[in-house]
Amino acid sequence: MRLDQVIENALANATGEDVFVYRLEGVKLDVEIGIHDYERGVKQRVLVDVVTLVSKAWCGSDDIATVVDYDYILNGIKALENRQFDLQETLCGTILDIALEPAAVAAAQVTTRKTQAYPDAEAVGLTRFRRKK
Repeated sequence: MRLDQVIENALANATGEDVFVYRLEGVKLDVEIGIHDYERGVKQRVLVDVVTLVSKAWCGSDDIATVVDYDYILNGIKALENRQFDLQETLCGTILDIALEPAAVAAAQVTTRKTQAYPDAEAVGLTRFRRKK
């Protein structure tokens, strides 16, 4: 099921709750990623986009404590710069775990794009989606 379908379902099934779609786009991550020998020990630029879905009653307060703050995702992603990943699938899964940490988050989508993989391509990427059970 695609994220837009999950959002539509959340809207259709909402009982007095608002649906919030949070986006954090274009996070620059310099991380060791790749399976080839020439990729080992070298950090590559990866761009990361994260979308999270929250369905909850809106209290109407203009207070950061009443919403899901982006900081936890950004800080979690940046903390990965000291790790090594063979595959984008693994990196995306790790970021999905981070994105889904708050209890209020019902689903998340993560896209990663390696920007230096091919000289003739702007990027090579992957998108993963997960919804809480």
